Amino acid sequence: MKLLFSIFFVVIVIVSGCSNVIDEEKAEIKTIQQATLESNIPSEDIFYTNEMDDSAFSLFQSPNGYGILNFSNTENGWVYQGNSGFEYTIDIEKTSFTFSQSTWHKGEISLENESIYTTVFLGEIFEPKINRIIVEYDNLKEEANIVKNKDRRYWNLLSKQDNGDETLYKISAYSSDGKLLYERE
Repeated sequence: MKLLFSIFFVVIVIVSGCSNVIDEEKAEIKTIQQATLESNIPSEDIFYTNEMDDSAFSLFQSPNGYGILNFSNTENGWVYQGNSGFEYTIDIEKTSFTFSQSTWHKGEISLENESIYTTVFLGEIFEPKINRIIVEYDNLKEEANIVKNKDRRYWNLLSKQDNGDETLYKISAYSSDGKLLYERE
């Protein structure tokens, strides 16, 4: 009987010790930097992160383009949701600036909840005279954020809408003195 009790006691100690280790692992909240490791994008290529309450994005550059990493915030921390890369081909002449768009689902997907999305407009700026970019979409007109990384410049704008159905009307590029340099509709 003592042997049976001793075995039972040892099993309880082992099981309770293992469950504490599992609980500690679950309690650790994943940071954006940890979630970024799942992307296989070299960390030295990631140069900008914008963190909101329930989603985030990071910009990265590649030799022939740029891209965006998408994240959602859950109860266990940040979750990497994927990325979009935008590459230039050698035979395409570079213009004054490029335009891309990335949309992803915010948070956890559920049939009971309304679908909410994050959309980011983004691009690379080649014309050195461009100092401001204005984006017009769905009755909104907003100035984009310009970010420099090494000898390259990028622009991005987080959409204020959350339905994932933005319609872009116009992108305007201005010089530092307010002169309109380029416009794309």
